[in-house]
Amino acid sequence: MNSLAIALNMLRRSLFQRKGFLMYLVIPAAAVSLIITVLGKQSENRADIAYLNLDQGALGTQVVQELSALPDYRLTLAASEAELKNDVIKQKITGAFILPADLSEKLIAGGTLPHLDMYQLNSNESTITFKISLEGILSRYQDTIALYRKQSLTETDLREITLQTISQIQKYQVSPEITDLHLYTNPNMHIVIGLMLIFMMGLMNNTVSLVMEDRRLRTLARTYTAPVRAFEIVAGNFLGSFVVGTLQVLVILFITRYVAGYEYGLPFASHFVILEFFLLASMGIASAVASIVKNATNMNVINALVVTPTCMLGGCFWPISLMPEWMQKLANFVPQKWALDAIERMSAGEPLSQLWMNMGVLALFGLILLSIGSAILNPAETEAG
Repeated sequence: MNSLAIALNMLRRSLFQRKGFLMYLVIPAAAVSLIITVLGKQSENRADIAYLNLDQGALGTQVVQELSALPDYRLTLAASEAELKNDVIKQKITGAFILPADLSEKLIAGGTLPHLDMYQLNSNESTITFKISLEGILSRYQDTIALYRKQSLTETDLREITLQTISQIQKYQVSPEITDLHLYTNPNMHIVIGLMLIFMMGLMNNTVSLVMEDRRLRTLARTYTAPVRAFEIVAGNFLGSFVVGTLQVLVILFITRYVAGYEYGLPFASHFVILEFFLLASMGIASAVASIVKNATNMNVINALVVTPTCMLGGCFWPISLMPEWMQKLANFVPQKWALDAIERMSAGEPLSQLWMNMGVLALFGLILLSIGSAILNPAETEAG
């Protein structure tokens, strides 16, 4: 009961006041959620292609219709050739092409494929595949016309039957439909979870700083003189910090999932459980650092020298696979690596029950570091300086 009273007092000081509610919950959770929402959006892979259709016949329109149906490109009609070139130069579009005025006439007449003007600043996968698709459409039209030409049709009949054939082909043409079966993780998942872990560690430092403030003001010293066991004092302070951190995690998950609509690709409960284990490890790191730093004003500086390097080593900024082998082995000694690994494996389809090692390592991090950091509550310690 004494531990619950101490935890409730911490909640009253941090969340049950208007200023504390804003500083410890609303503002941090909103900021983290906003960053995750912005950076976590998947970029659309469709290439923007501008065009001019100068063709006087009907085949130019058919070409544009077929290209517009391709899922990898977004076609936009340019007002003029000058505007088209200007957009390519300013990289507003990936590429551009112009259908000549005599396209239909040359195709009906037979012979080689007509020359098309294409514009691009550099060759890439999108422009190369688009050119292949365009040439494939024109080649198919050419083959269709050549087949009907062998039947000795008049030019009028040849035009008519060619357009009918191409129209029927487009009408019954099989088109692909992309279905996301969630077999792969969100490509932005890594940076989103990494940012979440970084801010969680920063938020936990704020709650631990309350305990440091109590030590500086001799509040803890007076608490230890009361008929309360030392274990209850330690448990109460850490329980209060853990509840504050849990509320922050719940708000962040709720906003990013159900307000911003970000798709993590894993169940809410499993995601929450892993973050709770990481929260325990974060508390351990914050309390261990606080037990060393006697001056609360130096807490942020010391944490910057601890949080940032461990997050870099743990893979919050880039995949661990990109680091040298010796750094990959060293990453096993920071909790960020185990939390990221667990969430990525869950998003790939593994159930929470198979991640017992990750949860065990995170719990071990928390218990060991909290044991070391319990010295923060020692009333015999005095503030340096």
